[in-house]
Amino acid sequence: MNWLTAPWSTELVTRAGLELVVVGVVGGALGVFVVVRGLPYTVEAFSHTIFPGAILAAAIGGSIVIGGLIAGLAAAAGILLAARSSRASDETAIGVVFTGMFATGVLLASALGPLDRDVSSFLFGSLLGVSRADLAVSALVGAAVLAVLLAVRRQLIASSFDREAAAAAGVRVVAIDGLLLVLLALAVVVSVRAIGNVLVLAMFVTPAATARLVCRRIGTTLAAAVCLGIASGLGGLYLSYHAGVAAGGAVVLVATGLFALTWLASPRAGLLAVALRSRAARPARS
Repeated sequence: MNWLTAPWSTELVTRAGLELVVVGVVGGALGVFVVVRGLPYTVEAFSHTIFPGAILAAAIGGSIVIGGLIAGLAAAAGILLAARSSRASDETAIGVVFTGMFATGVLLASALGPLDRDVSSFLFGSLLGVSRADLAVSALVGAAVLAVLLAVRRQLIASSFDREAAAAAGVRVVAIDGLLLVLLALAVVVSVRAIGNVLVLAMFVTPAATARLVCRRIGTTLAAAVCLGIASGLGGLYLSYHAGVAAGGAVVLVATGLFALTWLASPRAGLLAVALRSRAARPARS
């Protein structure tokens, strides 16, 4: 019991745990659509586009989360404008905005003085540095993302699996695509504070990919991805606390371990189940 309760004896760890719950829920829910639509590169791009906002916020002593939110929304708007006002594809627009904003962040970091600690926390996460204000912002943003996701779930699901049929049924596919970009930008900002820029992609891909191994329906996949995201976050927090390792890396390592176990043992798509079915299907030798 002491092993289970010891991490929660301080407010710092409690705030860290609540932050990871928010990250697990938001990352798991949005991650299903990231995996289904093939958008990992988009998540990776957003994790870099918020860099200038985080640097400016750190330089003036403000909240990195709020600075990142502003930069993330600006990046989403820039990507939508670049993709719709030219012949560039969505991927090309993302690449242009991503590299431009990240370069701006690098220049700001070099011009605004020594920000090594703040930059390090942005790259690798600073889970124990999450303040009450950061947690409140994360909770509000996470709740807003989930509320919007719930409101447009039918249109989002339809456009994710068959864009032409969804458009024929009256779904505004382009608007849904833009809304998803905004939701991803907001969710990435929430996650970067806890997991770090380098590892944030894992929280949007690994739990969802794990859920897809065991679930067929989109509703159960979403629920499983959220549960796996929370389990990865809290499991990583325990590993970090008791083993004395970096929290962001521990969270991602637990998520990866859950994926590996599921890939081996899943009754539907697991390696062992596939091997057993293949063996059973072989004709018996005379």
